[in-house]
Amino acid sequence: MVVVAHREMGGTLSGESTVAGVLWAATLLLAPVLLAALSRRFAVYSLVSTRKPLVPPRALLRLSALATPLALHGLFEFGAYNDCIDRLAPSSHTLRVLLAIAPLYLAELPRSAMATMAEGLLEARYDARDTHPVSPSLLPGWRDIWPAFRLRLGWPVLAFLPAVLLGGCLDVLQLHRPSYVLVFVTSSGMTVATVAFLILAAVVLPFWFRVAFGVSRAMPEPVGTTLRATAQLLGFSPKRVFMLPTGMRSMNAMMVGPLPVGRLLCLTDGLLSTLDSRSLTGVLAHEVGHARMGHPGLLMLLAVVVPLMLLSPLRLLDVEKIDVTLQAAGMLVIVLVVWLSLRTLARRFEHEADVSSVKDLGAEPCSRALLTVSSMTAPQSRTLRGRLLSLHPDEQLRLTVMRRYEMEPAFREQFDRQTRRLRRLIAVVLLGAVTFGGWFWQADWQYERVLSRFYSGDLVGAQQAMSEIDERPPRWQDALEHIDEELLAGLQLAPEARDWAAIEAQLIPSAWERGERVLLAEGPAAARPWFSLAIYAMPVPTTTEYAIHDYCRAAADNDSELTNRLAHIIKRLGVPASLEPVFRDY
Repeated sequence: MVVVAHREMGGTLSGESTVAGVLWAATLLLAPVLLAALSRRFAVYSLVSTRKPLVPPRALLRLSALATPLALHGLFEFGAYNDCIDRLAPSSHTLRVLLAIAPLYLAELPRSAMATMAEGLLEARYDARDTHPVSPSLLPGWRDIWPAFRLRLGWPVLAFLPAVLLGGCLDVLQLHRPSYVLVFVTSSGMTVATVAFLILAAVVLPFWFRVAFGVSRAMPEPVGTTLRATAQLLGFSPKRVFMLPTGMRSMNAMMVGPLPVGRLLCLTDGLLSTLDSRSLTGVLAHEVGHARMGHPGLLMLLAVVVPLMLLSPLRLLDVEKIDVTLQAAGMLVIVLVVWLSLRTLARRFEHEADVSSVKDLGAEPCSRALLTVSSMTAPQSRTLRGRLLSLHPDEQLRLTVMRRYEMEPAFREQFDRQTRRLRRLIAVVLLGAVTFGGWFWQADWQYERVLSRFYSGDLVGAQQAMSEIDERPPRWQDALEHIDEELLAGLQLAPEARDWAAIEAQLIPSAWERGERVLLAEGPAAARPWFSLAIYAMPVPTTTEYAIHDYCRAAADNDSELTNRLAHIIKRLGVPASLEPVFRDY
């Protein structure tokens, strides 16, 4: 979240980063690792000496986890890492994504390894109940904690592919400039592209999950044969049933993949070793029930597609003009409402999956599995955190629902009726969101069409679309005013431009040269449209050229402080000889 926030909303100036500044800020990435290492050291000290360390190791572990996002924030904020990324990867989205997440992985992977070792030592301390010191030779080593670390390593590995996939898709998209522009300047294009990317990621996810977590088809027998036969009976491919190795640290099962393509079912080694064959068939029927009832896809629609369709109309509220505190409070309320709604829905889906298993195998197998797991673990639903955050309903309630569904026809009819009503409600919500978003797309298309044509190089079409606009709403005033200026300037240099190839040929290097002449004669505010045109047309503008453009834009916005900062950055980077008179007095 920190990386995405800085990349999407960061205020780093072009040319602001320096090698020394980035290296100094990068030292902050050592803090999470050092805190985890200190936690491990104190845990060893506690076991070997039986004395309490100065700082509790668990407190240091929590601090180390918190230190990772704080260190990343420091790197972007104080090291101007955003500018460093843009300078190292001016044209490749994939390389930008890799550079953006590299500090996260550099900090978190060694921290995670050290934290896993510390947690293993803390578990050993819990088992050593007497007051005698523990010999260092008996302490758990890296080989002992490897299964736990391998499980934890799966999450960053899993997140790596969607990040790289996003960069690759954007690189492919920018090969066709009209499509690239349509995605980035129109609400409809961005929403459709986001949904298309999510579908692609959902298709790839199950296959990459197998790599990230090292799942295996091999299962203890005869349990494996029983489960594969049950899967075949339930209409789920037995080749899609896997074991997830966790070092016997987890008792869980999961259906991976929101879409049927590539979907797989995973049961952890801890669950396979704990439950008998009959109970495991109940667990498998429960997970297959999720797929049968379409739960993964429905959650994807409600958690992703509906919010995407409703985000665009928020621009009608002119959110940018609302006080920052009220914005934050409003966002918090929205997030809370969305979370509570999805939590309620997810808990209902758990009951539906339970009922699906009852239909196939009766209530006894799944109930037995739930009772066994509950007796061996601390049920989350009985803690305050579980009641607030857990997506699973109370275990006793689940048992009651399964029993009543099997034994009471009236309850069964009522439950099925509620399921049908819920599906109709979901359809209404989805249709309403699509309709509302589509209405906004249509209302804003006359303005977005100007931007789309202009940035695609069709200056004549952009001028025609601009002339068809009757009224400019407040939210579009600034954007259309800038486009007006740049369009007027562009038509002077390329009066017949209809496509990007033509505009590139006519604007390079004439737009930059005209900008320099206007800057010398009339000042930075008047030169802004020309430099903007040049930046759009240049395949890979230099950092100095970006900084000069930003300098003129700040002057046009009457931001004197930002103008001075950019002027000093330009002087540090090296002022072009032709513009020496402009920056001489800074």
